[in-house]
Amino acid sequence: MATILHQIGTPLQLVALFLLLVAGIARLLLRSGKLSSSQALTRLAINRIFAAGLTALILGLLIPVVAPVLDKWLNGDETFHGVVLSATGAPISGATINLLSIAIVTTNPSGQFDITVPRSRVLNEYRIQVQAQGYKTPDILTISASKMRSFEIKLTPALPELVKTLESNLIIGQYYGLPLVLATFRVENTATSTLNINEIRGNLTGANGSFMLIPVAWTIVNSFGPFAPVTGPFPIPAGARLDLRVVMMTGANVASLMAKLNALPEYRSQMPCSQSYGKAVEPLSDDAYTIVDRFAFEHFLWREGNWNLQLSASTDNETKSFTRDFSLSVNEITRLRDSIALIRQCLSINMTVPLAQDGSLANFLSK
Repeated sequence: MATILHQIGTPLQLVALFLLLVAGIARLLLRSGKLSSSQALTRLAINRIFAAGLTALILGLLIPVVAPVLDKWLNGDETFHGVVLSATGAPISGATINLLSIAIVTTNPSGQFDITVPRSRVLNEYRIQVQAQGYKTPDILTISASKMRSFEIKLTPALPELVKTLESNLIIGQYYGLPLVLATFRVENTATSTLNINEIRGNLTGANGSFMLIPVAWTIVNSFGPFAPVTGPFPIPAGARLDLRVVMMTGANVASLMAKLNALPEYRSQMPCSQSYGKAVEPLSDDAYTIVDRFAFEHFLWREGNWNLQLSASTDNETKSFTRDFSLSVNEITRLRDSIALIRQCLSINMTVPLAQDGSLANFLSK
């Protein structure tokens, strides 16, 4: 209906101009005396023509204005307009506007969008979701129809993905017989400030059960650098692109082992594996090694067969999970058991692990 009115608006204006022109010419002829018919009848005809022309002119001018209102009244469609902006007020082009269960549109280069809701789906309020690449996705909003007619939303930039991948060079070993896993994460901070890896957790599952792993030491993958103890979040400076290697171990309590070692006569005045000034670290005594070897044998958890490692890294804005499957052969189990002998030489985790940066140390396995 409104389309038809739009189409006849301009012709009506032309007809009006024609009728007004005819009426004007007729009046001039009547005044000049060139029309010989009854002046009363002539004046009536001229007035009728003039009135018709004036009416056509008014209708022709009003129809373009009235048509949209009439169209809405007849059809009942709702048209909503809005804009998506950044936190600084810059328009966001290509943002997705999802008027749930009704329509999905994207913003233009000016960040603007239009949504037409058919009459059959007009509601008093609507649920809307806004998404844009590089920005946090806000919760689904419930907006009234009146506010949707002029809708504005500002999005907050999303923090970058900090932990990219779990690298393929997984290294496994043992420490006092306890499972030890060296996991390497590819980390990239494209933000302008330091971001944190707040927590790393692991779970190791084999034929003999499932074991929780916790981070105990970390380093940046390099040829020499030692491992540092984990004391809190891992701070990743702005612009950093690096491989973060983390030592994951079961949370077994070795307090009983240390108590037995400290009770030996040779360690009442000094700790096991202590180093005197200018001297090398003294190996464990025979009695001490017997205690340690027994403890390591009792707590040796690696078994032949298939294993599953699950790791999760939680950052300031996300948690990423990784899974790795591997298997251990009889010979590999033997190598891991034999590596317990390194304890006699007092090779601490911070001494043996850096040597395994490339996975070539005999007491470690690359998976």
